[in-house]
Amino acid sequence: MKKKLLIFVLISMAFSAQVSALWTNKTMTIGGLSRSYRVYQSPNYNSAVPASLIIALHGLGDNMTNFSGIGFNYIADTANIICIFPQAVSDPIVGTAWNSGAGVLSYYPNASVDDIGFINALIDTAKVDYAIDHSRVYLCGFSMGGFMTEKMALQSNSRIAAFGSMSGTFGSQITTFSPGRHIPIAHFHGTHDSTVYYTGNLYGMDPDSLVKFWVTNNACNLTPATYNYPDAVADSITIERFDYTNGDPQSDVSFYKMFGATHTVLFQPTNDMTEPVELWLFLRRHTYATAGIAEQKNTSNDTHIFPNPATNQLNFTCQSADISENSYISVYNLQGQLVFQQKVYQPSTQMDMSSLAKGIYFLKFKNESKSEVSRIVKE
Repeated sequence: MKKKLLIFVLISMAFSAQVSALWTNKTMTIGGLSRSYRVYQSPNYNSAVPASLIIALHGLGDNMTNFSGIGFNYIADTANIICIFPQAVSDPIVGTAWNSGAGVLSYYPNASVDDIGFINALIDTAKVDYAIDHSRVYLCGFSMGGFMTEKMALQSNSRIAAFGSMSGTFGSQITTFSPGRHIPIAHFHGTHDSTVYYTGNLYGMDPDSLVKFWVTNNACNLTPATYNYPDAVADSITIERFDYTNGDPQSDVSFYKMFGATHTVLFQPTNDMTEPVELWLFLRRHTYATAGIAEQKNTSNDTHIFPNPATNQLNFTCQSADISENSYISVYNLQGQLVFQQKVYQPSTQMDMSSLAKGIYFLKFKNESKSEVSRIVKE
């Protein structure tokens, strides 16, 4: 009996350690601030099969640990997703808050915090740490996290395939509405929301006006297809979905109008739908093949870079057939600026990286016939 009990304890400890290992708390420095975030890696993650990336933003006063329980990890276990839950900075008046443009009485929390830079840095870091499908990066959030999601959709959308906002709209501080492309986006809102009002929103735009903006921006048909969710649960809530399309799936706008719902996230079996699941069903339909050096990927087996991350010295090897008079290695920072360049004379080349600041860079190898880009990290 004692032997069986010991075996059971050991198995339980091993299982607990495995579950714990799936969640990782990390930090990075952005704009002089130490920023925290939580990552979920499914036990089914396979680096040979690039995963989707979901970044999910918590609401005002909440935190990454609590919001990570919203349920995306369960979806990730079968849908091949890396999930990141960032932590907002604490504002001296209102608590943890995103620089989302949502405010009242001319007070906008954390107005000097570079949250757009933080979210973009999370995307960069995820692409270094994991095999991420660059065309399947998604951003969503609840409440103030939804406001921040909408701000990103307007101001920094070139690397994100689709967006989802739960109970958050455009903040009142936002006055320029020029996203520059069609934005696939889903919005969820309760008609009895007593925090972000359905009508007379104190912090920004009303939901109906928000949806109208995206429908117009995406050149969607003004008459949506509608779907009523079965009202099987006695929760005093009914749900209708309005799907606006124009024949281009990368322009879809979906509005989930939750009649009777308050400022909350709906989950089955208490409610008639589970918002995170419905949101993922929307997001997964969309891809976005972004341009630019930062989004290219080296898929060749002919070149190798090591160690990566590197400290002072980086080694580059390639096939001898790739060496020509015009073979160069160029290193760019995240802003696309050239910070290092070296001519390649032989298949094995050493580079002195000691003068570069710590961070993420892109190494480009180019000759007359091809151009390949790889991500590198300087520690």
